[in-house]
Amino acid sequence: MKMTEEQLKALITDVVTTQVKEQGTVITDAIKEQIEGVVVDCLKTKVDIKSMIKEDGEKTTEDPKAGFKSFSEFAMCVKQADGTSGRKIDPRLIDLEKKAAGTSMREQDAEYGGYLIPEEFRNNILEIAVKQSNIMSLAQMIPMASTSINIPYVQGFDRSGGTLHGGVEWKWLDEEGQKTESRPKFGRIAMRLHKLAGLVYASDEILEDSPVSLEPLLTRMFSDQLTYQLDNAFINSAGAGRPRGIMNADCLVTVDAETVQTAATIVFENIIKMYARQYDKGKAIWMANPDTFVQLAQMSMAVGTAGVPVWLPAGGATAAPYDTLMGRPLIFCDHCQTLGTKGDLLFCDWSQYLIGQKSGDSGVKFASSIHLKFDYDQTCFRFVFRIEGQPWWPTYITPRYGSQYQSPFVALATRS
Repeated sequence: MKMTEEQLKALITDVVTTQVKEQGTVITDAIKEQIEGVVVDCLKTKVDIKSMIKEDGEKTTEDPKAGFKSFSEFAMCVKQADGTSGRKIDPRLIDLEKKAAGTSMREQDAEYGGYLIPEEFRNNILEIAVKQSNIMSLAQMIPMASTSINIPYVQGFDRSGGTLHGGVEWKWLDEEGQKTESRPKFGRIAMRLHKLAGLVYASDEILEDSPVSLEPLLTRMFSDQLTYQLDNAFINSAGAGRPRGIMNADCLVTVDAETVQTAATIVFENIIKMYARQYDKGKAIWMANPDTFVQLAQMSMAVGTAGVPVWLPAGGATAAPYDTLMGRPLIFCDHCQTLGTKGDLLFCDWSQYLIGQKSGDSGVKFASSIHLKFDYDQTCFRFVFRIEGQPWWPTYITPRYGSQYQSPFVALATRS
């Protein structure tokens, strides 16, 4: 993206100044002048950097920040736009209004005080949400060109008859024996985008007195809540108007409690049997409610009339507890059910979970309004996100011999 020399100078100076501040250096006027001097020299002498500068009359690629340096600056301009009853509006907001009108997003009309928030600031929240999520970074991401799509799969889950892929088989034949037809069968997983929305009000005092704190505050709050909401849906949601969680999936395999096992306990036999039922052990991770830690730490394996610990490290209580179980990562998660209830301990291969998002979409869509809470001296910021999620497997694998079903998603049953 090309820009004017002044824009490039301001961008580089801001980045360098921010980095220097983060190292604990106090930015004096003298230091700022030196930084600006170095930037100017680079703009004039470095060939590669000079190629980024827009020549007079040259068309510039659209700025994802719409000319705003930060989300805080954008929020301040939205707030101040109403101070003169619309007589004085920042030109950058007017440009955003025109852009919104051109995309038929009627809620963005200036008549209602709405402005499309620049793309750069929308991307920031979605990116943080993905990095914080225990699930989204592991799942299969599906770009969706439309509101609904169908994802194919091979119907190879029932192997009890000796066939794979829904019907492909080899047969032993006598000499001149007749061959019989076999072919694979396919199915489809229907995915449809669902809407997730959030709303926040910022007081005039926050916008006017502490504009610098608004951007990290809103970004952190909504990225945290988005992550929290999505992870809970991917695990527990029933799927009505939202993603379908693995706890309500037809492919979920549930491992029963031991015959003599008491309520709200976890024993080593539970872990062994859950591990055995996982289809791809090399990709799966354990997820557990934090309350399960005490039970995991006390697990033991019977040896004669005594027992030996199976999870605590060699140093016992003097060393940090393991963060793995049977060689796979163990993550303590608020979205797992309470201790003793089905789903308090999960063993999941999230690569077999599909998460759909509109292709070409920048992620979280934002809008703001200065009129909705005008009488309370508050500016409203709205966040909308469209997403779908469900397991790729329509059912678990039925083996040819035996009754131990296998699946990418395994849960420990209720112990009562």
